[in-house]
Amino acid sequence: MPDIAPVIALASGVGALAAGRSAWRRRAVNAWPSARARVDHTEVEEVHGQHRREERDDRPRRFLARVHYTFEVEGVTYRSDNGRFDGVPAFASRQEAEAHLARTPPGSTLTIRHAPDDPELTQLGERRLPLARLGLAAFLLGLCAMALWLSLR
Repeated sequence: MPDIAPVIALASGVGALAAGRSAWRRRAVNAWPSARARVDHTEVEEVHGQHRREERDDRPRRFLARVHYTFEVEGVTYRSDNGRFDGVPAFASRQEAEAHLARTPPGSTLTIRHAPDDPELTQLGERRLPLARLGLAAFLLGLCAMALWLSLR
């Protein structure tokens, strides 16, 4: 029987690198300049699961809570939405998505962060530490170390 520990070590090491890179990218986003944005409109978008229509009629549905907003940077007005960096929040029901959007009605103001070289690339909200990504990187790094140890024993 082949030893799969090196394969597990390689896969988890690559995963740890990807999660660590993602956390590092978030750190860079936290340094982006902030601006105040005005909500233009919101919408709930229904999306279906990854299954093909022929395979299943009861595909799982997700509801995306999309917020469209405008903001100014150095006198230039930009339009963006909450799907540009982290992705649009997804919910299992339309009611959950609508409740989420009720917190940001049209006309309200938000704090956004924008890329200095491309202001249309935005991240909605205040600075935050990517704890989930850091935790995933640490877990995968530990799995990689354990698999390496097992393969070298």
